[in-house]
Amino acid sequence: VDRNYIPGRAMIDRQTIHIHDLAAESEDDLPAPHARSLGVRTVLSTPLLREGIPIGTIQIRRMEVRPFTEKQIELLETFASQAVIAIENVRLFQELQERNAELREALEHQTATAEVLGIISRSPTDVQPVLDAIVESPARVCGIDDVLLRLRDGNTMLARAHSGPVPIGRVEMGADDAQYRWMREHGTLHIPDVNERDDSQIESTKPTPLNVTGWRTFLAVPLRQQGELIGGLTARRMQVRPFTSAQIKLLETFVDQAVIAIENVRLFDELKELLEQQTATSEILGVIASSPTDIQPVLDIVAKTAAQLCDAGDAAIWRTDGQEYWLVASHGPIAVPNPELRRPMIRSFPSGRAMIDKETVHIHDVMTPESRGEFSDSFRTGEIRTILTTPLLREGMAIGAIHVRGPEVRSFTEKQIALLKTFADQAVIAIE
Repeated sequence: VDRNYIPGRAMIDRQTIHIHDLAAESEDDLPAPHARSLGVRTVLSTPLLREGIPIGTIQIRRMEVRPFTEKQIELLETFASQAVIAIENVRLFQELQERNAELREALEHQTATAEVLGIISRSPTDVQPVLDAIVESPARVCGIDDVLLRLRDGNTMLARAHSGPVPIGRVEMGADDAQYRWMREHGTLHIPDVNERDDSQIESTKPTPLNVTGWRTFLAVPLRQQGELIGGLTARRMQVRPFTSAQIKLLETFVDQAVIAIENVRLFDELKELLEQQTATSEILGVIASSPTDIQPVLDIVAKTAAQLCDAGDAAIWRTDGQEYWLVASHGPIAVPNPELRRPMIRSFPSGRAMIDKETVHIHDVMTPESRGEFSDSFRTGEIRTILTTPLLREGMAIGAIHVRGPEVRSFTEKQIALLKTFADQAVIAIE
């Protein structure tokens, strides 16, 4: 758009230009190279003005010298106005359609978000329905071929929910996999076309798996809880179709909802666990109060409650005179060999060591070479793999021990260890 061309000059000057004979015009003043090369002689050009701003021109030409009449000039200017009206109508219609599409998309996103929030409110104790909805909703609303959600379990990212036909591949991924390292350091990862990706940016989208599954557009959103990466939501499309900012925002919202649901279940479990502990403590204290002269009912309920709340196969309580120790209460299906036997206070028995050292002993797996080297084989019945035992201490002296055991290799948690110490204290109170 410049003054060397007739349409450009009409737009710049914002007025109709009527050239009676282009050949008579100085080329220095009006080069018009294209028109001159065609042999054009008479030209009429008028700008298309929308709110005073030129958006184009309409131009008519004659190959001979024959100027246009005033009526023809007015008619062309009328056509210019009509063209502007038509263009403006189409523009407004397109804007309206785009706005309506945005509103529809926003409504769909809000509806999907509300649906997930509803599921969260209905599933305070079970996070799985929420995770399933979080992968199914964006797949439906955003037209995504495949959505996968993984959660961290130790150093592994486990697939917990999946929607779509694209194979998952590895059900387990390392928490230090390149994809998760990127999300941990940078946040959301969006690759519009994996075949055009920057290999220095992310190593986990190598060509080999892509050729197998055939997906092209990739999005990964991190799940963070108190700043820690606890998982990731990945979305894949089979063709190159980048995610819009609204779609990315929606997936990030779904991820936030997943974290809320996980936290809700955790808090509910903690509250339930606390309530169970308080109830158990209340029951034990009630038995202590109702049996001031008989210790056995108290020891029995302490053993039973310890086995239940520590999620153990069995529990047992031992008494000692400093030289030997013997069974006084037990609960659970795991048999105690020779329950009448008085055992010597030696360090090769877990409960003996706990009483001698006045410390809790936690054997994660009784069958490991290390455990076999430290402890006697006499307590290994084949039904026991994990043992936790803590001493009953009165004024710094061991008067017994309480242990819980499991038939599979499953270490006791810090909370369960603290809980067993609480039961030991209650047993001491009862005995005292």
